[in-house]
Amino acid sequence: MARGFDCATKLTLQSASALKREGFEYTARYLGNSWKTFDTSEAEAISKAGLKLISIFQKSADRAAYFTEAQGKADGLEAVKAAKAVGQPAGTAIYFAVDFDVSSSSMPSILAYFNGVKKNFHTYKLGIYGSYAVMLAVKGKADYYWQTYAWSNGKVADFIHMHQYENNINVAGILIDRNDVRKNPGHWSWTGKSSTIKTFGVETETGAYLTAADAKQGKNKKGNVKKGSYFIFNESAGMINVTTQQGVPGSWINPQTSEAKEYHIVAKGDNLSKIAIKYNTTLANLQKLNPQIKNIHLIYPNQKIKVK
Repeated sequence: MARGFDCATKLTLQSASALKREGFEYTARYLGNSWKTFDTSEAEAISKAGLKLISIFQKSADRAAYFTEAQGKADGLEAVKAAKAVGQPAGTAIYFAVDFDVSSSSMPSILAYFNGVKKNFHTYKLGIYGSYAVMLAVKGKADYYWQTYAWSNGKVADFIHMHQYENNINVAGILIDRNDVRKNPGHWSWTGKSSTIKTFGVETETGAYLTAADAKQGKNKKGNVKKGSYFIFNESAGMINVTTQQGVPGSWINPQTSEAKEYHIVAKGDNLSKIAIKYNTTLANLQKLNPQIKNIHLIYPNQKIKVK
């Protein structure tokens, strides 16, 4: 059984290394944009210190009124966006917290919330943090389970991946909660690679097809893809699969008949030279396609850049 900790304190290479020397292998930290969340610099420091990183998403999850299906949908989207912003690899876990003593009458609200999360939660694996009662209620509805001793009356579920057994302990000058890591918890390490999100802007309504071959030949049309911006799920034989939900298959279209333009969404660490190489084009062509870019050295995350 490995040792882990979670904390609200931002970690540096020095403090993360000190905790590593104390025998910890894992740290759980918060995604988002608040005083307790981590960024790419901290993710890099944690990984360089030799700790494995576990992502938590928690806003106001400390009362029953917070948990609705609509809030779950919103949190699912926000968590995915935050994870991509710090370079978290697809297929790793994000834990959503249920941070209060849930009564049996409030449990349906908890379940509705996680139904909402899953409707807008793609690319990553779902983890749930909560008491023994919460663990039993959500069993089978997530990929990873993290139980706290709080409100659990000494009971521990036998299927969990992590168990938080002690709170507010000062170790190496950092206030932490201690955890036993019993199974692979869906952790990750910072690699320096930013997430690339590709979108496709359909300029005129075009045919939708089940396969790339059908799209190329214009056969077996199943409907239409309306004008708008879409995520790219896949590309084959010059055809593209566009979708409104990132990571979920959509419809195949022929980009030539759709008169569409392809875009790149800037991720942290991108520059125009890297983007030009990625799309087999030149800086001069990118400047021509994007007259709004006055300084080729000044682009920013989430900026939409036309590449074709």
